[in-house]
Amino acid sequence: MPKSDVSCPVLALVLGLSSSWALAESFEARLVAERDCPATVSTKRADNPGKVHLRPGETYPVIARNKTEASHYQVRIEGIRPTDRWVEAECGRLAGAGEPALSSGAVDGAGAPVSPGSRTQPQRKSSARSMEGQFVLAASWQPAFCERRQGRPECRSQTPDRADARQFSLHGLWPQPIGNSFCGVSARERALSESGDWERLPALDLDSATRGALERSMPGTVSFLARYQWTKHGSCYGTDADTYFDHAIALLDQLNGSPVRRLFEGSIGQRLRAGQVREAFDRAFGDGAGERVRLECDDGGLITELRIGLKGAISEDSALGDLIRAAPTRTVGCRGGWVDRAGRGR
Repeated sequence: MPKSDVSCPVLALVLGLSSSWALAESFEARLVAERDCPATVSTKRADNPGKVHLRPGETYPVIARNKTEASHYQVRIEGIRPTDRWVEAECGRLAGAGEPALSSGAVDGAGAPVSPGSRTQPQRKSSARSMEGQFVLAASWQPAFCERRQGRPECRSQTPDRADARQFSLHGLWPQPIGNSFCGVSARERALSESGDWERLPALDLDSATRGALERSMPGTVSFLARYQWTKHGSCYGTDADTYFDHAIALLDQLNGSPVRRLFEGSIGQRLRAGQVREAFDRAFGDGAGERVRLECDDGGLITELRIGLKGAISEDSALGDLIRAAPTRTVGCRGGWVDRAGRGR
């Protein structure tokens, strides 16, 4: 798999209904903290950017619970990133309707109160069910990526009959603007990411459904592309890794179920103009969608990737067309190129 965003394969979103995120349900209440509990980004792991803890006696808005008989609540804490964190239900009691909710009663790892002024990254709102903002969905054409990388594991095993020879593969889902990356990541993990030593990045804690869907959607998982994408881009998405990849895969599935994928599959070995690709997006996702898509080509004239602008709230049932049409227009990129087939030569 590629060692940089420019050369890596890319794209998408699919539902993983058995992930901790998918099991969450919207729930409005207030939690009065009774214990000094850590506020984590997942119900399954201890990841706690900023080492934030609840402050006993303070009240927090509750926006979701992991199930009806909740073991965890998701609370909103302003002034940190991500703002929405999971805490164990036994960390406090649910407050009555008249209980005041404070914007932040949390403390950071040094015991100091967290305030909006203490942020080092721009705040992004999130919830158990959606992620709001602007993004780029990077969808790769795997045969073109593999053309000059025949030694990579995912390329050595590619055949014309394999799914990634005939449809788009996930490269990544990138929060915007450009440069919004490596949020709360250690210097060591950033260095490993930038050096291409992805195997030494922390393993992703994904449930079996998400992991299986990701392996099908992102062939580069065998080269640890998923670890890199999570460290660089997913860390700024505001959710846990399950949710980030579930969202990406779900979007990718919609792309692969559209006339855009059928255009590429039917044009293998032929040349496509950028205008044809943009027209296919208009047919598939509504007028104007094509103007939100940028084509990437290599110096041999092969189309390697589509970079699709998105804007709005991404959730388990988001319509890809709505997200695309709401995004700003993008430059066209390359004016066209060849749709590569699996194996050497187009």
